[in-house]
Amino acid sequence: MPDHDGLDLNSSRRRLAMYGTPNFRDFGGYHTSTGGTVKWGYLFRSGQLSTLTDADLSLLDSLELDLICDFRREEEQSSAPNRLPPKPSLRVLSLPIIPGSNAEFFDQLGSNSGMDVERQDIARQAMYNFMVEINRDFALGQSDAYSKMFSEILEISDARFLVHCAAGKDRTGFAAAVFLMALGVSREVVMQDYLMTSRYFLPELEMQRIKHKYEMELPDHAILPMLEVHEEYLSAALAAIDSRYPSVEAYLEEELGVGAIELAELRGRYLD
Repeated sequence: MPDHDGLDLNSSRRRLAMYGTPNFRDFGGYHTSTGGTVKWGYLFRSGQLSTLTDADLSLLDSLELDLICDFRREEEQSSAPNRLPPKPSLRVLSLPIIPGSNAEFFDQLGSNSGMDVERQDIARQAMYNFMVEINRDFALGQSDAYSKMFSEILEISDARFLVHCAAGKDRTGFAAAVFLMALGVSREVVMQDYLMTSRYFLPELEMQRIKHKYEMELPDHAILPMLEVHEEYLSAALAAIDSRYPSVEAYLEEELGVGAIELAELRGRYLD
């Protein structure tokens, strides 16, 4: 699908063929409002890295990454540690994001696998609403983690970096979105990049893993919103920014510590 500037969002350069983490993508190549293009080979996003194959490790090593930002909760990181190539210069930064109270929410949903269709629909809507709310929280409630992401990237000259969480869609989705917007990529293209996860992260293949992870006995129908990407999810985060700040630039400076000097540095590094 080309964007309005004729750029193919599905370029063969975008998705990397990682068997152990299917939603691994280069999020370069996008045009900006000022006529620049985000460089390929510097900005990457993915899901968990704990099940990488040996071939995946070789491919990951070839990217010559300088920094990995891991947004998973500490218990996620300890129970499913990253599998990485032996590269002493590669820095792994733990930036745990814990939006809302997962445990409290799942307690409220209940665990009756035999619930009738009406209750399944109610539970599905509750899960959908929860996903909207946690995306809103990314923008205004998780500033420390995303601010640290920017500052750490800026500390390394011309850093090649990867941002990731468990699925590579929500916590990572907002990280990629706010970084692309800092570079001047339009919201429309940012949204298309966000929604691309639905092509590679398949809920039917992830359902049992997520049930085990959260010890849920809910019907699949009720859990699906947790494994899906919807435009309304990221839109909630962007609307939260708009509700408090007059511009993305004001948000970046006041909430994340990325002012005019930092923006100039990032655009000088990552735009052609």
